[in-house]
Amino acid sequence: MTLNAIDSKLSPMINSKNFSNLMLICLLGYAILKYASRTYGDIFQSFFVFGSILAIYVERKNIFKDKMLISLFLALIIQVLSWINATIQIPQLAQAIPEFGQLGNLFFFIFIAYWLKGRITSVYLLWFSMLIGFILSFYLHSDNFIQEIINGINGARISFNINNAQHSSLWSGLAFLLISYFIIKCFYLATKTNQTKKYLGFIFGLMLINLFFIFVILSTQTRQVFLGLIVSSILAPIIYSISQKNKPSLKLVLPLITMIIVTLYSMSNISTLENRTINESSTYKALLRGDIDHIPYDSSGTRINIWYEAYGWIQERPILGSGQDIRDDVILLSKRIPENIRTTINHLHNSFIEVTLSYGIIGLAIILFMFYWLLHSTKQLTPSGQFNEIRLIALLFLIYWFVVNNFESYLFSTTGLLVHNIMFGSIYTFYLTEQLKNKENETTI
Repeated sequence: MTLNAIDSKLSPMINSKNFSNLMLICLLGYAILKYASRTYGDIFQSFFVFGSILAIYVERKNIFKDKMLISLFLALIIQVLSWINATIQIPQLAQAIPEFGQLGNLFFFIFIAYWLKGRITSVYLLWFSMLIGFILSFYLHSDNFIQEIINGINGARISFNINNAQHSSLWSGLAFLLISYFIIKCFYLATKTNQTKKYLGFIFGLMLINLFFIFVILSTQTRQVFLGLIVSSILAPIIYSISQKNKPSLKLVLPLITMIIVTLYSMSNISTLENRTINESSTYKALLRGDIDHIPYDSSGTRINIWYEAYGWIQERPILGSGQDIRDDVILLSKRIPENIRTTINHLHNSFIEVTLSYGIIGLAIILFMFYWLLHSTKQLTPSGQFNEIRLIALLFLIYWFVVNNFESYLFSTTGLLVHNIMFGSIYTFYLTEQLKNKENETTI
């Protein structure tokens, strides 16, 4: 059978409304169940991946020109080059064969972007499904969900058994950003259309859900999430306003930044966070003095000591890195890090340092380009003079995502990958859909 014959059979199916709806259902199932119930989540994901492979084959003439897909190919190549470099320079630590999942998994969002088809309703459904998945995961993974909530109310640090408290907090921070945005949007629409009653119930429901996620943020006591939310809430609306050629809707932007900052300021003035910071004051003083050898191994100090250890490895192999999973050896082989730390921690608590350690400056450049191109793709999504909602949300998310990944290796965890791929895919879908349409029109002319 010729390629044209295969295309003629596959193309009508892939482009049919029924198949697109099936892929969207699989995507929503993935968002809800990927972490909550891994077995069922993987079933939805497998169907989704299979359909996506068929779609990429049908769209191969156009989609292979996409810069994100080109970045994926470069990421796969750099993993091979890094493995070769490791087998030459540190053969005793190099893996037997190269693996492609670590960076390759970060580009799963391309499939998600393709099947969302640039439809804002589908994007909203995906975000809503993701939030349901967060809450369902908290409930199913917790040993005693109600008791854990009571413990949180009483000041204990909780996690719902989602890896650890940092990961539950990561999810809740993202949920807080998204829900806060939509609360403000509903208030704006209610005022603009004089239909307050129409939006009142929806606003009340969003506030209740937001209160739950605020509670989780408080109870998980994760400082990098507070920092990420504060930086994102301040910088995103400012950058958005400056970058818009036409005056943005300040009625939507200003209430958003005000509401989030006031809420975060109130949340940040809790004793547990203040006590954790005060207890680590000696760490910050030693860091300011440049006295690395005397930084204690508290929460912040452990991170700083591990980063310093990784820096020496990066200096030895800065271009191509030291290969995948070398982070374990950095910690285990250290002569500085105490044994109790070496036997309990197996990652560097910083996604970007891990990328540079494993794949060098070239690998880091590919990942940073992925961040840049996602934001760039939102630049001209709406007609002149209209509010660019996706660009503002992209800024909120990317700044938050960048900050928190400097203190935890979220890019290489199941919880982080779920967030990364859903958010990247839902933001990138508008650009990818438009580009594929333009290229298809060019070939038919």
